[in-house]
Amino acid sequence: MSVIKKRLSTDMLPPGLGERQRYMFFAELFEHFSNTGELDPSPAVPFRAMMNSIHIGTTLLGRCNGSFTTVRRERRQVLATNDDRYCLARNTGDRASTVTHRGREFQMRPGAMVLLKLDEPFFTADGAHHKRFTNVHLPMATLRSMVTGVDDLVGRELAPGGALSLAMDYSDLLLQSPDAVDEAGFAIAAHLLDLAALGLGARGDLAAAAQRRGLRAVRLKSLLMILAKRFTEPDFSAHKLAAATGLSERYVNELLYEAGASFTMRLTELRLTKAAEMLVHDAERRISDIAFDCGFNDLSYFNRCFRRRFGLTPSAARGT
Repeated sequence: MSVIKKRLSTDMLPPGLGERQRYMFFAELFEHFSNTGELDPSPAVPFRAMMNSIHIGTTLLGRCNGSFTTVRRERRQVLATNDDRYCLARNTGDRASTVTHRGREFQMRPGAMVLLKLDEPFFTADGAHHKRFTNVHLPMATLRSMVTGVDDLVGRELAPGGALSLAMDYSDLLLQSPDAVDEAGFAIAAHLLDLAALGLGARGDLAAAAQRRGLRAVRLKSLLMILAKRFTEPDFSAHKLAAATGLSERYVNELLYEAGASFTMRLTELRLTKAAEMLVHDAERRISDIAFDCGFNDLSYFNRCFRRRFGLTPSAARGT
């Protein structure tokens, strides 16, 4: 399955443009970037926008942050794109947003979500000068086959929590670390679909299968991604990892152990692998500094672990 990553920011615009020119230039780029909707800039502050997306086959993960007041999908864009997907969007801003879709108007609170149909227009607005949202595009036919009556949930506020929020948290994490998608794009797309189906009300065998495939897999992937980013913290612990994911420490340890290694084993392996790499490529640094930079706070313990893992001392690994 193909994976395509995109990024667009007002920082990419040519220097010396006036505010109106900046917006018009960005709007043209945005149409090629997404063609999902249009943005109306805030008249009160300079125009700024940053967005990135990851396309995994027909599934899309996207995030947008900028000084605009409305997001609109017009009829012309519906006709131009012929997009037959749902868009699950979360308001990651700090105030409620008014959403109009399929003849309904409602308030979407911070953290809440909405399911939109991309084959119909929509409009969102609030009084703020800054909007932030995360969205996931999912194939319509597949989601309909998993959730009976899913169209009845379109155009309504979906409260935060449960599998839907986990799907959006997972998407945010992947958008922050897009290289992780290269390793398992197909599985990631399937897990997001499973989580969306669970959160939207899949029942019976479909729900059980989605929970088995998606829930634990996504939680495990999130744990591993956070661990890979924070393993150099000297006091990083299973308790801190659990707190970062909103899970219990016992559940975290169970997930990691089921996947083949305990928290301590994974943490030590990450630190030792990083230290070995630094010893080879950073010959000017002291071994003790490398050990501490990789999260070890005891040089003797680092030396013992290194020798047990690689069969030689750190000095020998460096060739000194």
